[in-house]
Amino acid sequence: MSKLPRAAAASGENEHLATLVRRLAEATSLRVTDWELRDGDVYVWSSRDGSVSIASCGRDGEPPYELIVYNPEREQVDELISELADGDRSTERNDALAELHRLARRSALRADDVIEALIGALPLAAERAEPSSD
Repeated sequence: MSKLPRAAAASGENEHLATLVRRLAEATSLRVTDWELRDGDVYVWSSRDGSVSIASCGRDGEPPYELIVYNPEREQVDELISELADGDRSTERNDALAELHRLARRSALRADDVIEALIGALPLAAERAEPSSD
């Protein structure tokens, strides 16, 4: 059995991680995955098979971002970090990691639940416009 050249193997690994990022973003946007906030700007999703964290590298909520994959024993098994691009050009990887970070943050902070509760606490426009019966 022949081995893949190192560059080809790394490319395949990155594609596998890119698929994980896409699937996590889809599941999070559909609200079928729940993320937890840990250590400031680190968001974690866990399953029985392992876990994933997404964070800004500087822990400030700003790019670049890093995705780390852990096995069930919490040992790091892989990572995907934003690429450095020429100038201010973004890359597909950077955009995908930024979007996953945004979605994970909203999930961990329960943003949709908070917004729905705030909307529910406001009177409807029709309630305000009803004339009083004198």
